[in-house]
Amino acid sequence: MRPVHFVLMLVLLTSLSGCLGDGGSSDEMPGTYVVESKLTLVEVEAKSDYYQDGETVSWSVESGPLNDAIEGAGGNVVGLLFSLSYGEDESSGGPVCTGGEANQPDTIAGSVTKGEWVLSDSGENPGSHDVNLTWHNQSLLSGVIEGVTKSEIKAQLAFGEEALGRYDLNLTVDAEAFNGVLCSNNDAGEEVATVVSLLVLDFTILNEDGEEASVLAVGDDSLPLFMFAAWIFPVVFLVVYVSTQQRDRFHLGLDLGEPETEVVESESTSDGETLVDSYRARVITLSALYVAQGVPWGFITVTMVTFLAADGADAGDLAYLLTLGTLPWSFKFLWGPIIDRFQIPEFGRRRPWILIAQTGMVVLLVTMLFVPDLTNNISLLGALFFVYNVFTALQDVSTDALAVDVLQSHEFERVNSYMFTAKSLGGIIGGAGLGTIIGIVGIRGAFLIQIPILVIIMMVPFFMRERPGEKRFPWDEGDTAEVEEVAEELTNNMRDFAVIFGNIKTAFSVRSAQLGIAVSLMISLAFILIPILPLLFLQELGWSQEEFNATKGGIILVVTMLGAMAGGELGRRFGGKSMLMYAAVCASLTTLAWGMFDNLWSEGWFMMLVWLIHTFLWSIVSICAYSLMMRVTWAEVGGTQFTGYMAMMNLSAIMGYQLAPVFAERYNYQTIFYIAAVLETFVVLAVLFIDPEETDRTLKTAV
Repeated sequence: MRPVHFVLMLVLLTSLSGCLGDGGSSDEMPGTYVVESKLTLVEVEAKSDYYQDGETVSWSVESGPLNDAIEGAGGNVVGLLFSLSYGEDESSGGPVCTGGEANQPDTIAGSVTKGEWVLSDSGENPGSHDVNLTWHNQSLLSGVIEGVTKSEIKAQLAFGEEALGRYDLNLTVDAEAFNGVLCSNNDAGEEVATVVSLLVLDFTILNEDGEEASVLAVGDDSLPLFMFAAWIFPVVFLVVYVSTQQRDRFHLGLDLGEPETEVVESESTSDGETLVDSYRARVITLSALYVAQGVPWGFITVTMVTFLAADGADAGDLAYLLTLGTLPWSFKFLWGPIIDRFQIPEFGRRRPWILIAQTGMVVLLVTMLFVPDLTNNISLLGALFFVYNVFTALQDVSTDALAVDVLQSHEFERVNSYMFTAKSLGGIIGGAGLGTIIGIVGIRGAFLIQIPILVIIMMVPFFMRERPGEKRFPWDEGDTAEVEEVAEELTNNMRDFAVIFGNIKTAFSVRSAQLGIAVSLMISLAFILIPILPLLFLQELGWSQEEFNATKGGIILVVTMLGAMAGGELGRRFGGKSMLMYAAVCASLTTLAWGMFDNLWSEGWFMMLVWLIHTFLWSIVSICAYSLMMRVTWAEVGGTQFTGYMAMMNLSAIMGYQLAPVFAERYNYQTIFYIAAVLETFVVLAVLFIDPEETDRTLKTAV
C-alpha cells in the first residue's frame, strides 16, 4: 500500500468514526447538579379599562420590544404573570334603595395563552388575583438533582424562541347586582387594572462541588506548550532551510499563476441575448449564482452557529451541524456524471439543473421555518441542513459546469475572481447582515429573509438562455437544428465514459497528483477552531451575538477576499508553492501565539488583530493551494480531477469539525489552539514533495 493511500484511509476512517460514534460529550453524561437561579419580572404592559358585563375582551402583547431587558435579566423567558386588580362599582337602582344594600360579588376571569401553554383563573371583587402561567420545571430550582444530564436540565429551564413572541390574553367580567324586594341595584361591568409581566429566569448549573457546569464550557485539561513547540519550530526551520538551500530541488521558484493569454477584444463582447454571445450576461449570471451559494454558507457558518452557541448548544452540537452541512460538498463530484448524463438540451445543458437546485433550496428554507425550538432539535435541523446543502452543492457543480461551457479561455481568471468575490458578498449578507439584525427579527426572521433573496436570484437563470435556439419556457419556439446539434454532441460524449474513467486512473497515477490528495485532506484540519470560537467569544469573553456575527460574517470575510487577492499576486511574483508554505507556517505561529497570550483575550483589539492576521494568512494558503491543485491536474480530466480535490478539501473541513468535540470534551481553549497550530503545519509537509510540473511532463510524454 502506498503511503498516500494509507493517509487517505486513515483520515477517512477518522472522519467516519466521528460521524458514527456516540459523541460522548460530558454534557450528555448523567450526574449530580444544583441549579442557582434568579427570577426577574419584566413588565410588558400596565393599563386600566372598563369591561362590560358578559363580554370577553381579547388582546395580545409581544416580547420583541423588551429583548434587551430580557437578555439583561438572564435571557430565558419561563412564564407570564397576568395580574388583575378590581374594586366594586355597583350603583343604586331606584328611589327605594338606601345605598346600604349589600353588593353582590362580581367574577373577574383572566386567561393567558402562549402556544400550547394555557392557564385561566378567576377572582371576586373587590380584590385581585394573578394568572401565573409558567412552563419551566420549578422542581429543578430547589435541592440536589441526580441522574440527569446538564443538557436535560437546560432543556427544562430554557426554551429559546419558543417562549418569545406573542402572548394572548383574555378577560371576562361576570357582573352581579343586588336584587331585593324593594330595591334592585345596577352593575353593567367593572373597572379592572391589569399588569402583564414576563418571568425571566437567570440560572447557573453547578457540579456537586459547587463549581459552574455550563453546557458551553470546554474541558479543563491542558498540555504543556513545549510539546507543540517541539513540533512546530522544527517545521519552521525546515521551511527556512529548504527556501534558502534547496529551492530548485523542491520546486519553490515555480510560478503557479495562469499563463498570460492574449485577449481578443472582439471575443468578450456584450452583444447577443444568450450566455455564449454576451460577456456581460456571463459575468452577471455566474456572479449572481455564486451570491446564492454564499448567503446560506454565511448564514450557517456564522449566524446559525452563533445563535445556537448563545442559546446553549455545545461544541458537539455545533460540530454535528457543520458536519452535516459540509458533507454534501465533500461528495459533490458525484453530481458530475449525473448532470452530464441527464440533460434537456432544448432548455439548456446546465440551466434545468440550476433551477432544480435553487427550487430545492427555497423549499428547504421554508421547511426550516416550521422546526420548533431549534436548539433542542439539533438532529432534525442537521438533517434539513444536509438536504439543503445537497441542493446547494448541486447548484455549485452545475454553475461550475456552466462556467466551463460558456466562458472563453482568456476569461477564466478574471471571471473566477468575480465569482469568488460574489460568493464572499453572499457570505457577508448571510453572516454579518443576517447576524446583525437577528436580535430584531429573530432566527426565524433570518430564515424568512433568505427566501426572497434566493427567489430574486433564481430569476436570473429562470430568464436566461445558454445558447441560441434554446427555449426559456416550454411554450417558446426554439431553433430545432441548433438544439439537435448540441444533443448529438452530448450523445457522442456519453459514449466515452470508459475512456474518461481510464484517464482519471492515469491522472492519479502521478506521484504529485497523489500528494495533492494529501494536501486536500489536510488543508482544513485546523477547522476544529470554527465550532470553538463562538463558545470562546460568547461565553468566556461576553461578546454579543450581533458583535460576533458582524465580525466573522463581515470584517473577516472582507479580509478573506483581500488575502485571496494578495495570495494570487504574491504567488505569481514569488512562487505559489513558496507562498503556500510561508503563509502556512506563519499562520501556525499566529495560532500558537493566540493560545499563548490568553491573558490578552479580554482585550478586544488583540482578539481582532490576531484573528484578522490568521484569516489573511490562511486565505493565501487556500488560493495558492487551489493553484497548485490546478497544476497537478491533467487537462484531459480537468473537471473531474479538480472537483475531486475540492471535494476532499470539504471532507478535510468535516474531519476538523469532527475533531472539535473530541478535543473540546477534554482540553481547555489554550490547548485547542496549540493543537490547531500543529494541524496547520501538516499541509506544509504534504506540499513540500509536490513537483507542480510532474503531471504535464509525465502525461504529455505518455500521450
